[in-house]
Amino acid sequence: MNNRDKKSVRFRGKTEEVLESLHVRGRTYLVLEKLSWRGAYRVFDRHAGPDGDYRALYRIPKAKVSKNQIEILRRIGGTNANRNFPAIVDFAYQGNEVFIVMSWVPGVSLQRFLDSIRRGETPRPSAPECVRLVRGLVHGLSHFHKRTNIIHGDVAPSNIILTAGSKHLVLIDYGSALPLQQASIGDGDGSTPPYAAPEQLTPNASIDFRSDIFSLTVIAYELLTLSIPFEGLGGRAGLPEIAGTVKLSCKPSEKIQASDRLPARSLRLLDDGLIAGLKLDPEQRFATSSEWMAAWDSLFLSLKKQTRLSSFEELLVSKITSIARFFTSRNN
Repeated sequence: MNNRDKKSVRFRGKTEEVLESLHVRGRTYLVLEKLSWRGAYRVFDRHAGPDGDYRALYRIPKAKVSKNQIEILRRIGGTNANRNFPAIVDFAYQGNEVFIVMSWVPGVSLQRFLDSIRRGETPRPSAPECVRLVRGLVHGLSHFHKRTNIIHGDVAPSNIILTAGSKHLVLIDYGSALPLQQASIGDGDGSTPPYAAPEQLTPNASIDFRSDIFSLTVIAYELLTLSIPFEGLGGRAGLPEIAGTVKLSCKPSEKIQASDRLPARSLRLLDDGLIAGLKLDPEQRFATSSEWMAAWDSLFLSLKKQTRLSSFEELLVSKITSIARFFTSRNN
């Protein structure tokens, strides 16, 4: 099938133009949207179910991933496995490329979600909700590191899907993924500033799982505060020409909405976890994925156990506070 055979696709009440056709092991995928410059596409697979379905298709240089690693990825994204990664439906080696077809994740990119919040179109999630979402992906990414021995390499809001119903975050796009034994040329290729760790932006620097930790921590900071750490520079604050001149202007908890309603212990754990993950020197970040997960688990549990006031109690506290302020102002 080519573009002349089918120029549009109608699915779920929506008609979309077919940009091109891609063929993987005899199956035709109709490209409906290019998701990134690296070769990520939203495609339509007319053989998926009785009415067809959307898929995500990636074209990755053959040298970047082995068959064994793809098989591991298939197991991780499979049913009842790692819900933070989409399932691999099919793959094929064609020429110097690997075509990987993955299940489509219904939802919205985290980048669009953040943009919508900034425009005032979407309510800002509470700190406990942000922690719940990030903690889930921390676990998913840590298990990914351990089971695949692969670094994702481009953990950025544009590569994360907030699933329908805001249930969890799913990490997509493996175009920058690197096996650990090959991850010694951190030249910024494929990474997304300001989320890329400093070592990813530095030629010939060694990178490992701690680079992904830095990237996801920048995202956590942004989700909680709607700002990028290090005065908007993110990982670029660690570049040699800038290093030492820019620091975190304040504790992250001081920029969180309604922080006065959160337990002091939770705020302390949040600051400790974000500051550790944002260390510009990778040697000062979490030494293991287990430490990273434990930090987010402690934060999540501290927020989960907090005593929540009823609507009546909140109104009563508000009234008492107003009265106290009134009398304080009169005495002054």
